[in-house]
Amino acid sequence: MRFHYLFLLLGLTFSVGSTSTAQTTDSASTRLEQIKTRNTLRVGTTGDYKPFSYRATTNSPYIGFDIEMAQALANTLGVQLELVPTSWPTLMQDLASNRFDIAMSGISISAEREKVAMFSDPYLRDGKTPIVLCAKRERFRTLQQIDQPAVKVIVNPGGTNERFVRDQLRRAQIIVYPDNNHIFDQLAEGQADVMITDAVEARLQQQLKPTLCAIHPEQPFNLSQKAYLLPQDAAWKATIDHWLRSYVAGSDVKANAGADKLAQTMEKWLHHPWPSSSVDRIAFEPLRDLLTQRLALMESVARHKWNQQSAIEDLPREQKIILSLQQQATALGIPAAWAEHFFRAQIEAAKQLQREYFVQWQSQQQGQFADVPNLDTVIRPQLDQLTTQILRQLAMSWPALADKNQQSRIAKTMQSAALYQFSEKAAQMAVQALLDGSTWAQP
Repeated sequence: MRFHYLFLLLGLTFSVGSTSTAQTTDSASTRLEQIKTRNTLRVGTTGDYKPFSYRATTNSPYIGFDIEMAQALANTLGVQLELVPTSWPTLMQDLASNRFDIAMSGISISAEREKVAMFSDPYLRDGKTPIVLCAKRERFRTLQQIDQPAVKVIVNPGGTNERFVRDQLRRAQIIVYPDNNHIFDQLAEGQADVMITDAVEARLQQQLKPTLCAIHPEQPFNLSQKAYLLPQDAAWKATIDHWLRSYVAGSDVKANAGADKLAQTMEKWLHHPWPSSSVDRIAFEPLRDLLTQRLALMESVARHKWNQQSAIEDLPREQKIILSLQQQATALGIPAAWAEHFFRAQIEAAKQLQREYFVQWQSQQQGQFADVPNLDTVIRPQLDQLTTQILRQLAMSWPALADKNQQSRIAKTMQSAALYQFSEKAAQMAVQALLDGSTWAQP
């Protein structure tokens, strides 16, 4: 999957502390002074545009390419990051109302927006392309094919997608659907024939939903550029452009290395474990199977500890693991508090099962076990691998885990003989945390 990263600065070599840029930034840095005074950079973002900005629930962390870039900008300025929710219909009004200092959300440069705002140097070349059910891909390759009275074109309101559709289509039926997080489900379910969107989004969605196909994303209907939306403040734009140039150039002042860094960041988010379905279609069986595999390893863990006569509980190590998992979960869009609750439950379930094994072996006057895998070199690496898989599955399932209407379906899926074969109590402890997700999803 190839994407074209456009930096107007490629081929230039300059010092990150370039005198001319620094003077431009310092000459009238009113916006920057305000940010420094409040110690906060306010970034507007929509939270509904993968891979740039996404938030599964109102209490979930924002994640995505532009969220990572926003944090990098705040770090460079030496201030805290505040992410301000906005939407495509209200984006320009929110900017005019000074709700944020900069908007970072996969925003396309448009002449209409440039009348009242500024943009940073662009970081991505893109364009509008159709995405349809794969079975229909030969029917909707051109605008002429799409612009027919019987064709239903679905679009999210307020952005460049709607503007392009209304400018280009005269005969097709235009369906405005307000929920950008679930608009592709409508397409997959046959509620519309076509959506025209940015090629980068079309490519990502065909990856997430195999029944959908992006049509000629390498040759979109038009060419556009993505950049960061700014108020009409030349000094602030100079600051942002200088930061972008520094980011691209990198510490070794090689532009291509910086572009590679940018591309690597984008590729990371393109392959992120995004939720791929509406909440009622998210499958919980993969998560159930991973929890089963984790409990299955506990007999080997217990045997090693039995042979070594070591304690089942190791609270300092558990706390270190929990802190690491909270950070990883937040990076995947899962609330840190719920991640702590969930993984503590998994640790307690594991200890419960180990204790049950110890009680059984004590009653049997069990001696040393032979051929027990080493805990540090064999078993824990297996547990670490499972934990990584569980985290990714939680990220893909989080919108459904956070939905109280899905609790009965979660409970039913988890009622598996394989999961409960080791210990009913341990399995219940592991499963209960999944049923608590909706509690943590509330603002």
